[in-house]
Amino acid sequence: MEGRVLRGGAGAVIWHRAACAREINDQPQEGGALLCADAFEADLSAFFGQAQCVYLDPPAMSGTRPECKVRVGEEGWLTSRQAVKVPAYQDFAPTDRDAYLGELRKLLHLSRLLLNDTGSLFLHVEGNAAAHARLMADEVMGEDNFRNEIIWSYQTGGRSLKYFSRKHDTVLFYAKTPAHFFDITQVPVKRKDSRNNHMKRHVDEKGRSYRTIRTGGREYIYYDDEPAYPDDVWGDVSRLAQKDPQRTGYPSQRPQALLDRMVLSTTRPGDLVVDLMCGSGSALASAAANGRRFLGVDSSPVAFAVCRKRLSPYRLVCQAPLTEAGALLDAAAMPGIGYYTVTLNAFTLPEEELAGLDCEPAGLKLRGMDAVDQWYAGLLNNGVFTAYASALRTRQAPALATSLEVPLLRGTVAVMLIDVLGRRSLWTGTSAV
Repeated sequence: MEGRVLRGGAGAVIWHRAACAREINDQPQEGGALLCADAFEADLSAFFGQAQCVYLDPPAMSGTRPECKVRVGEEGWLTSRQAVKVPAYQDFAPTDRDAYLGELRKLLHLSRLLLNDTGSLFLHVEGNAAAHARLMADEVMGEDNFRNEIIWSYQTGGRSLKYFSRKHDTVLFYAKTPAHFFDITQVPVKRKDSRNNHMKRHVDEKGRSYRTIRTGGREYIYYDDEPAYPDDVWGDVSRLAQKDPQRTGYPSQRPQALLDRMVLSTTRPGDLVVDLMCGSGSALASAAANGRRFLGVDSSPVAFAVCRKRLSPYRLVCQAPLTEAGALLDAAAMPGIGYYTVTLNAFTLPEEELAGLDCEPAGLKLRGMDAVDQWYAGLLNNGVFTAYASALRTRQAPALATSLEVPLLRGTVAVMLIDVLGRRSLWTGTSAV
């Protein structure tokens, strides 16, 4: 469906919908690929046998449909009092165990195809799914390849008077083969003080302090300045606080520090990290920040929008559907010396687009550029859109930049826009006659 159009600038350009097969985010820092697709339907064969680490965090069995809180406009990013809540994904019903296990089986088989022989799999599950997930993972990955049941414990969340409060998630850690790569020295942690309470303290001839304990007829020596490493209970990584700058608004977002521990211990720089249900993109952000490549896949357009913004500093190859929803765009592209200046003057969604959504405040009206969450200026060439500049709403920059520069290269000037509902549209300008 062709979107409605407005004349741009001084009436010299008419902007209309365009299509592209893929998008490239032109940045010097190495990144990876981001796909908005069902992992089981996408052609991932080019990545088979390439992944050094696969992280899976599938929907749970809560029966809920979690929502992503998207701040709206400059006021929303400044105060958090103006937002829309957009459905992000659907959890399985507690009674729908067979469907959950069926999807999990397919995810594990696909992950095994993606992993190389030295690779690792991390499966993140919540309470009522942990036992079933362990049996399924043993079946697909092999019991002999099981490495750890990691307990991620935390203090946040509600309290219960009917049972002991549930304050942990489970992460199942598997190797693909006995040739598994693992380097715990890459993830040192602060030494636990509790261990020192029952040890004798000494100082050696070089002035280094150490502690000793004798057990089973042997004496064990621990120097205070030696690095310590995590065991299988991770209580030192907190869940994200409400005002944590990492927060994207996406439900069940994991802290990057949690993923850093998995990525750094099982991969080397340049290795490929894969997340087949990437959600808010914490695994991808961890990979990129630590010099690894990534492949992120998620069927939710909202997840794609969150990841696209979060990974904007990195080189990306993106594939995602374009919306056909109605909208009005007013923009201008003026040539200069060596570059075009692309200016976004207005972008308007029909009022009915917010109907039925949970808005803050109720009856929220979009004003000015409020409907725009992020936009990219670049060139369209042979069905590929290359983004050279971006404007993103963030806590650090709540006001949206409305002018971007694009180099004078071969191609048609184009604008890629993602609105507050997570919908993606591409626009190109043609001269009015």
